[in-house]
Amino acid sequence: MTAMRVDLYSMVNGYGFCVPLEGGDSTRVYFRVEDFVRLDAGEPLPIAGEQVEIPELIPGDGKSPRASAVLRTSSPAHLQGTVKSFDAAKGWGFIECGSETYFLHRSDLVVVFTPVIGSTVEFYAGTKKDRPRACYVSRVV
Repeated sequence: MTAMRVDLYSMVNGYGFCVPLEGGDSTRVYFRVEDFVRLDAGEPLPIAGEQVEIPELIPGDGKSPRASAVLRTSSPAHLQGTVKSFDAAKGWGFIECGSETYFLHRSDLVVVFTPVIGSTVEFYAGTKKDRPRACYVSRVV
């Protein structure tokens, strides 16, 4: 069993990559969303930064190895926060939630909308490059 974290996941394409939790080994492991085992109803798709376990790797024939299965180690945190800033032209901004500030990118919006400063949004807490990132962002109606 190999402890890893999701480094990248593309909602549009349904695949991503995991990297080892510990530095040193820079091997990226390819996975498809179908490789996630026991994805409970209501839980989001893979989240950047979440810790996972991979029981076995399939050799990649010159490419990245592939996960035979991906197991979540815990349920992702589902949060509500307030849009602190958003630049529609650049496609990014920030969400405040308690004492934490999360990076918001338009690629993480569940449906296409322009986040409005001061509005409440729901999201899952993720990380990218060790910084808090809002994933699967939706507006609260």
